[in-house]
Amino acid sequence: MSEDLERKSTPWLTAGFDWEGVAAALAALLIGMLLGAFWSVLFWIGFAIMVAALLSGRWSKRAVPDLANGIIAPCDGLVVSVSREDPPSELRMTEKPTMRIRISSSPAATNRLYAPIAGSLESLIVETGDRSVPLAMRPEDEGLTVSYLTFESQSHQVGVRLASGGLGPRQEIEVEAGDILRLGRIFGKRRLGGWCDIYVPANTGQLIWPGQTLVGGETVLGRLKSSSDPDLFEDMMAEEEPEGAEEEVLDEVHDDGDDYYPEPDETDTPEDPAVMFARLREAAKNKPAGD
Repeated sequence: MSEDLERKSTPWLTAGFDWEGVAAALAALLIGMLLGAFWSVLFWIGFAIMVAALLSGRWSKRAVPDLANGIIAPCDGLVVSVSREDPPSELRMTEKPTMRIRISSSPAATNRLYAPIAGSLESLIVETGDRSVPLAMRPEDEGLTVSYLTFESQSHQVGVRLASGGLGPRQEIEVEAGDILRLGRIFGKRRLGGWCDIYVPANTGQLIWPGQTLVGGETVLGRLKSSSDPDLFEDMMAEEEPEGAEEEVLDEVHDDGDDYYPEPDETDTPEDPAVMFARLREAAKNKPAGD
């Protein structure tokens, strides 16, 4: 049941922090203050770690759109590119080619990840990164922590590739392969930003463009095609009913003796009686004697 915003005194207050992030921030501040008594530079190092811990634990409530067959952004970020690409083999997607939407998230982005479609999680692969790579400057860099998730709904697949720095617990996936997820359900966390590549079917209508800012769990990227779509229904009917099928059905009904109502232009005009009698007299004259 949706909340009544009119009854809330602070409807704009939708952000919050994870407890582990707050605890890490307080610990960094305390250690920085203790070490700062010996060297002031150590205090500012602790202060910077405190800010990073708070950013890594920041989240925000989202209003998921009520859209059948919808595809939404799995995270906050900026659309870097939209191109036709084959999905990586780790996603195990059968639909090729696909449209790849590449999203870049800043370290200040919220940390929650949202299911892009309503369906099941078919595949999950997580590759642990190298601690010597603290930041994901480019999506294809070596040593990054990378997660591959494939979602499926009504025989359509959507793949998500998450990449972040290898230092620290940057990604936390809270679901397993085979789980059923509703649209916009939180399936994990990615701390301090990174990259997200989402692979959607090529026939998905594009509703976003490079340079657009996305809101995870809210921004609609497109819609999966279904058998109830008007254009697909017309295509199916055209394939199942070849040209001339309607005329063949009418002929079959007429031959079976069932009621058949021809069009006005199909009915023959009655012959003139005078012409008919003249034809009979001519036939009688030409008839051989003795017959």
